[in-house]
Amino acid sequence: MKIYKLSKRPLILIYVFLAAILLLIRFALNLILDLIDRFVPNYHGFADYYVLLPLWVIAALFAVLVLPFYFHKACYTVSNKEITAKSGLIITSKQFMLTSAVKSVTSILLPLGRITGMNFVILNALGSRLVIPFMNKRDAEEIVEVVNNSIRSRRRE
Repeated sequence: MKIYKLSKRPLILIYVFLAAILLLIRFALNLILDLIDRFVPNYHGFADYYVLLPLWVIAALFAVLVLPFYFHKACYTVSNKEITAKSGLIITSKQFMLTSAVKSVTSILLPLGRITGMNFVILNALGSRLVIPFMNKRDAEEIVEVVNNSIRSRRRE
C-alpha cells in the first residue's frame, strides 16, 4: 500500500493561468474605460476600482486559501486490494474502490507531464469512476501498473 499526494507543479501553473486571466481582464477593462472616458463627458474614472478590487480580492483568496489547502489535503492510497481517495476543502470526502471492481484504467500523460505534473489516472468500474488528478508522471505510471496487474491476475484465475 502506497500513499500518493498531488504534485505541486500544477498549482504553480494554475497560479500563472489565474494571473494571466486577471491581467487580461484588467487590460480589457482599461480599453473599455478609455472608450468611456473619450465619449462620456464628466467621467471620473473610479469604476475600475469598484470592478477590479472585488475581483482581485476573490482571486487572491482563491489562490492563497483554497488551492493550497486542496492540494495539501488530497491523497490517494493504492494497494492490490483497494484504492482510497481522500479530498475536499471543508467537507472531506472519502471514496473507496476495490481493485477487483475496476474494469479498466486510463492514464492521461501529457507530453510535458514530467515537467508540469498534469497527469491523470481514470479508474472505471461498473457504475462508478474515480479520477486521480495532478499526479507526477512516475506516480501515475505506478498506479496504472498496480491496477493493470490486478486486472490481469483476475483474468488468469
